[in-house]
Amino acid sequence: MRGVAQRYVSLVQRGRFDLVAALLAPDMARVAPIETGGEPVEVRGVPAIMANSRRLTADLDIHGVEIDGPFLAGDRFAVRFSFDETHRPTGVRTTSRKMSLYTVTDGLISREEVHYFDQPKPAA
Repeated sequence: MRGVAQRYVSLVQRGRFDLVAALLAPDMARVAPIETGGEPVEVRGVPAIMANSRRLTADLDIHGVEIDGPFLAGDRFAVRFSFDETHRPTGVRTTSRKMSLYTVTDGLISREEVHYFDQPKPAA
């Protein structure tokens, strides 16, 4: 589990999202209630998770990301993210922060639970 967590953080820090998918279980679940109006709706499967990510970042220029972690515990690890971003429609530059808790099953990330410190910007 430690290796998966460290590889995940390393790839994200380097912006290698193209390689992150190899660490994800095909039927991975992602739960982020703030993205779904407070409902604990699961987005399931790597294609659906990637489509949701594109939707959430469509109006953002991400200038950088700071990462704390991974923080390891059993079959789980947590990572704290701080994104330096500009919301293109308004030109407002902000930092958004979130903590994600990941579960690893059979050597792949099988679940992500996202807890935002800051409300994500609405897509236009």
